[in-house]
Amino acid sequence: MTKERVMTTKNGAFKSKAAVAGMVMSANTMKAAREERVRMMAEWDQRSNYRTDLADVGPGRVSSFPASLFVAPKSIILSWKRKEGVKSVVAHLRKYPFIQEILIWNNNPDIVLSTTHDFPTNSSNSQTWPSITVFNSVANLHDFSKYTTCTLAKYDHCYIQDDDWINLSLDSMYSLFIDQPSSLITSTIPAMAAQQRSWTFQNPQLGLHTGFSWLGAGAFMPKKAVFKFMMQLGGSNLWKERLQLADLFFALWRNQYPVVLSHALAPLDQSSSWSGRIDQWSVVYEHMTDAMFRLTVVLSGTGIVHGSPHRVGAKSDFVADEELPSFKDRHTRSSCSNDKCLFQTNVDMFPFPESIKWHPDSSTSPSSTTTNPTQQHRDILQAHEARFKSLNYPKPDFIAMHTYHYAVDQDLSTCWQSFLPLEKGSYFGLRFVLPLLELGERANSIELWSTFESTLNSLGKYMVVKASVDGTNWMTCTGETERATGSIRMKDLRCTDVGRKIGIQLDTRGIQFLRFEMKEPTAAPIEICGIRVGDMLL
Repeated sequence: MTKERVMTTKNGAFKSKAAVAGMVMSANTMKAAREERVRMMAEWDQRSNYRTDLADVGPGRVSSFPASLFVAPKSIILSWKRKEGVKSVVAHLRKYPFIQEILIWNNNPDIVLSTTHDFPTNSSNSQTWPSITVFNSVANLHDFSKYTTCTLAKYDHCYIQDDDWINLSLDSMYSLFIDQPSSLITSTIPAMAAQQRSWTFQNPQLGLHTGFSWLGAGAFMPKKAVFKFMMQLGGSNLWKERLQLADLFFALWRNQYPVVLSHALAPLDQSSSWSGRIDQWSVVYEHMTDAMFRLTVVLSGTGIVHGSPHRVGAKSDFVADEELPSFKDRHTRSSCSNDKCLFQTNVDMFPFPESIKWHPDSSTSPSSTTTNPTQQHRDILQAHEARFKSLNYPKPDFIAMHTYHYAVDQDLSTCWQSFLPLEKGSYFGLRFVLPLLELGERANSIELWSTFESTLNSLGKYMVVKASVDGTNWMTCTGETERATGSIRMKDLRCTDVGRKIGIQLDTRGIQFLRFEMKEPTAAPIEICGIRVGDMLL
């Protein structure tokens, strides 16, 4: 019988060669598992945030809206170095009838854009093409040019975006804008939407209720809000570098919570981007903390910022009352991937803004004697973030794997999860861009998919289907419910409306809202992987 060779470990204990080999194998296996998880999470994060189907979907994407509309925003495109990008954006925007004027501000003095040569009009179809005006700047005015250009609008609203995105959710955003024309409607990736929720600020004693939102991927806004912002800037003592990054002030100084749709975005060429050329986050923290400090000072009535007085009456430039619908009553979360609907739910993954109060003493002016004012700005804002994220808050990997738009991305392998169990009265549902009949749907059947048996059981036992024309008055629907593999189906739906029975497909006014409401709480979070209405998979 041969003796097994033994080895001494660092702590002096004896291990057999086989045991040591087993430890090495175990360590290698654990390392491989960690690396695989990192790879998997990177893949999910990329998948949840960015659309890779632009080449296939983009050319065929057309608006569901008819040419005759009662609101006609214009579009402002901020161009920087990417000439082909701005041409692609313009070609895409021209397919949407509510874009009736396009103004392009070219911030790159080294190239010249020409309306005639770069954006020729289709002479055979000129009536449907928006007018285009190009401004070739002699210097890079950065974000500030968005707002000065918007003031030149023929119309009362502006749509703004940069030249490195194609917005595949324009109809969805526009339909939400019609409902809330006084709000700032923006679109961003799920990872940034989660970050922005930690950048919401409230203090009822000051009348503070605001939040930050990016505008570069697409934003609808009333022109009067831009005029008010220009007055705010005129009453401040912001210097050139601050004005150039006006985007970091605009949403916050509205003193209103922005409406943010969270879904995957379709990027164009992102080279030469702002975030790629500078320390983006240091600049963001510095400017946002400055914006919040100034806003807090003005709302408190002090009127002095960094030793310089705001103009007389500066406080009147900042809105005092929170606009309606209030933050808690805003339940639209994401666009459907086909851009024919929006996903709605009153189940919010994230803490409400009032969960954390923005304290005036937290926004104390950075000391003029500090050796690192940028770090001081970062510390102030990160302390607010930390208080927010210490609440019951989903981690980034959960957001990447279970974000809202996975319920309506036409992919049954991706699923939205509610993070928390549903309470009685909790719901998820759809707001269609146009009534179902106008979308060509005969919607007397619905199917919901999930991999959670608990979800399918809860939907089968406790779910009530409701429909609405206007989103305010709801009809209760009845029909035959059956279980299938991985889904629950509702057939022969009929809805009660003022004592009379109608089928969804027979309502001449047009059903535009569907809601799946729980009449009892669920024991666990729910998961929805897909929704089919009639023949339309969402």
